Amino acid sequence: MTTTTQVPHGRSLDAGRCARLSGAAFAILFSTGSALWALGDWPSAGAPTAEIVDFYRDTSDRIVIGASLSLLALAAFLVFAAAVRQMITEAGGGELLATVAFAGAVLGSAAGLGAETINMVGALRAGDGELSDALAQATHEISQILGSTATGLGIGVFALATAASALRTGLILPRWLAVVTAIVGAALLTPVSRVPEVSGGSMVLITAMFALLLLRARVEDQEPVATGAGRT
Repeated sequence: MTTTTQVPHGRSLDAGRCARLSGAAFAILFSTGSALWALGDWPSAGAPTAEIVDFYRDTSDRIVIGASLSLLALAAFLVFAAAVRQMITEAGGGELLATVAFAGAVLGSAAGLGAETINMVGALRAGDGELSDALAQATHEISQILGSTATGLGIGVFALATAASALRTGLILPRWLAVVTAIVGAALLTPVSRVPEVSGGSMVLITAMFALLLLRARVEDQEPVATGAGRT
């Protein structure tokens, strides 16, 4: 039995296009912004204060640039979440699941916003030569917990509500992807989200899969039209 992915027609086509574009924008901007400073010798939680201070001083410019890109990415993620909310509603997933999914996305974005801006404070003070040991430790620890556990809670709720809607309606996502999304969402509600890379990586994974799925659906919708035009 072949399972086909259905994208609701009508106004939801606009929502699908917004989800596709904003999801791709988020994945690209957030991945690029994070890679600018987080790859390499990023101090772990509880690292010695001297190590954290040196990290901020050595990467202050890259943190500011990367965090700025990540903030743009979070704006794109909110557009993505709003589009997914509309798709859930128009697919018959119900207002409750649609609202829970969007609320989870807003919660995750707010935590991510806090993580990026607080981390940027440490970088800016380091760039000005005014970063104290206490401030370095505080900005590092607070940004890490916001960017991991707090963000994971919101994105976990978003993923579970979206997956539940997809499994209920048979739309939005193919069944296998809905199951994967549900597993990711459930994992984000556990201590696994404490690992700094897990929450952000899950956001990139979910948005990228959505964008690719919707792009594929768009191409498949256009193929019959192109074939018919060639035969005319």
